[in-house]
Amino acid sequence: MKPRRRSGLSDAKKTAKPPVPPLNDWYQRSFRRFLVDIHIPDWDARFLSKLDARKFVDTLAKGGSSSIMVYCNSHVGPTLYPSQLGPVHKALGKKDFVGEVLKHARARDLSVVAYYSAVYNNATFLEHPDWRILPHNGVAAYENNRYGTCCPNSPYRDFAVAQTEELCSCYEFDGIFFDMLFWPFVCYCPHCERRFQEEEGAKLPRVIDWHNPTWMAFQRGRERWMKEFAGMLTDAVRRTRPTTTSTHQLSPVLHDWRMAMPYDLTDVCDYASGDFYGPPAQQSLVCKIFEDLSVRKPFEFMTSRCIDLWDHVTMKPASKMEMQAFLAPAFSAGFMFIDAIDPVGTVNPRVYERIGKIFPKLTPYEKYLGGDLRADVAIYISSESRFNFQANGTPINKLDSRSDNMATSSGMPHLEAAMRAGRSLQEAHIPYAVVTKRHLAKLNDYRVVILPNVLVMSDEEVSAFRDFVAAGGSLYASGYSSLVAENGVQREDFGLADVFGASAIGLMEHSLAFFTPRARTFRAMTAPQDHLIHRSGWITVQNRSAKVLAHLTKPWCPEKDGSALRPSFASIHSTPPGPEPFAPGITLHRFQHGRACYSAGPIEQEDQEVNRRVFASLIRELHGGTIPVEADAPAYVELTVFDKPSEQRMNLSLVSLRQDEEPLPCQGKVRVRLGDKLQPTGLRSLPGRRKYPFRKIPGGIEFAFEDFEVFAMFELEYRTL
Repeated sequence: MKPRRRSGLSDAKKTAKPPVPPLNDWYQRSFRRFLVDIHIPDWDARFLSKLDARKFVDTLAKGGSSSIMVYCNSHVGPTLYPSQLGPVHKALGKKDFVGEVLKHARARDLSVVAYYSAVYNNATFLEHPDWRILPHNGVAAYENNRYGTCCPNSPYRDFAVAQTEELCSCYEFDGIFFDMLFWPFVCYCPHCERRFQEEEGAKLPRVIDWHNPTWMAFQRGRERWMKEFAGMLTDAVRRTRPTTTSTHQLSPVLHDWRMAMPYDLTDVCDYASGDFYGPPAQQSLVCKIFEDLSVRKPFEFMTSRCIDLWDHVTMKPASKMEMQAFLAPAFSAGFMFIDAIDPVGTVNPRVYERIGKIFPKLTPYEKYLGGDLRADVAIYISSESRFNFQANGTPINKLDSRSDNMATSSGMPHLEAAMRAGRSLQEAHIPYAVVTKRHLAKLNDYRVVILPNVLVMSDEEVSAFRDFVAAGGSLYASGYSSLVAENGVQREDFGLADVFGASAIGLMEHSLAFFTPRARTFRAMTAPQDHLIHRSGWITVQNRSAKVLAHLTKPWCPEKDGSALRPSFASIHSTPPGPEPFAPGITLHRFQHGRACYSAGPIEQEDQEVNRRVFASLIRELHGGTIPVEADAPAYVELTVFDKPSEQRMNLSLVSLRQDEEPLPCQGKVRVRLGDKLQPTGLRSLPGRRKYPFRKIPGGIEFAFEDFEVFAMFELEYRTL
């Protein structure tokens, strides 16, 4: 593969730009938000026939929101304003729904954000067949599929840019949200073929192979092309309405490689935003990812009022809706409920009556929000590792049809390990952050960093983590972490072999294995069990200079062996561990001023209580000191800490993550020990800033909470010593 000049925006001549006026700060004032999906076609005259902008705004306002997002187009394509560049929904006639919503929302002092569906546009898909994404498994992928999608390497992108400029010229929105900036399929259209040939001097690869540099270049190209398109849309907003905020759908941060939305797409977003539909552990992790990626704060979290977007009527339990809403102030974030309009153009007012009982509970906390997430522990998440080596050798036309940005799990080993590591820390009440490549230079802000089976790592990343440990940091790493370079080529050994004190022998095996304690400290962590079962893959390693905490043990007999006719098994129901270990499983090694714990298999990925407990114990051991803020509370409670150094205050938040059950009053204690440089001086309950009782303990304070059901926030005052 011969590298070639890359085409695109980078070829444009750079010219000096005039000063840009400050952005509208609506997103820092409006924390409670609504979006009503209006993906309604116009083939039936009854569709949107009852759409009334005044009633629409009045109903949403009763829900207690301070901001609404208005549909300007949809996945179906026709606009809800009198566009000169594309079809207008037939139900509008001479009406301007967007303009009327703006007028009525302004009268109620509501912020208004425009919604624009990019890539997904059935109207342009049908009108311009040459603009279509050509799916990796052929055009048959559009059968039994309601979504027509357009390739951003085709002339479609010029159409989307022009329509964005038209929108921003006609209306003064506070912000604009671009939805669906990702690839639903791997595209093999002539536009992509031509561009890859120009940039890389190669044809598009047709077999998945994450060890093949050409395949890796294709994936990086897809990511780069989507970011370029997003940048063009943001630039169109800036040219036309310089003060209007612009952001893009970032839900693919927790989805697989097919969507090819890079984490650095946030470079062209004014703040991070996305919709998610998974369990509380997903929302918690997403908030921490957005905290790291968002260029400006607060970021925005969206979710549906129904159980998911496929269900038009079944509402989530009120307790779950309240829990999801309260996770937002716990992260100083904006929160949006998503509803869907009925085909005739009406919404269910009782939905907003329910939400109208939730949003007012958030309002009193808003003036106290802000600061930066504080934690001693961070999970490293790699944008480039959102794939699975086990897919290698799969012809692209055999790949599942369309990627789903509403999936509740990724199926990708690195992301699954990261999410379950986060759940383990949350249940142990160890506050944690997420760090990405964007903030490699800030690793020293943390005492412990976790590499959860990071599949590929660049030399830059390897050097950053080596320096982190050498300077005194503690590192937990598992599985592939540092074994494979960013271009997919396997290194001769771990890039961090000197840090681990251990070397890799081969690639990952995916048969059943067990972690068998060797060190007394690890045996105490696993007690009363004498082994940890492991099904998430393992790498054979050779110990060089590390302390072995646990060995790997294979089962007596292979898990699938044996039958009634051939009894080559050790136990008829289960597959017990064999008599002898065969290789180091978990090691601990001192490297210069720091320490590194390496696990040959990602124990954090196993979804068992014992694994969560053992993993959290390992992280506490690596921390080696006093965690600044921690809690004794039920496992379903999340603790977050946001620091405001300029005010010498911290927000300490507790959120119950019980999602499908009625709130359960609970009690517990929080301990605050800020070290030698900061001293707690006072505690207040929020809202209201009433003094809250606490007692002094060595190095800090401790306070109790009781009758806490969904959310509690406290303001800690401190001084510098």
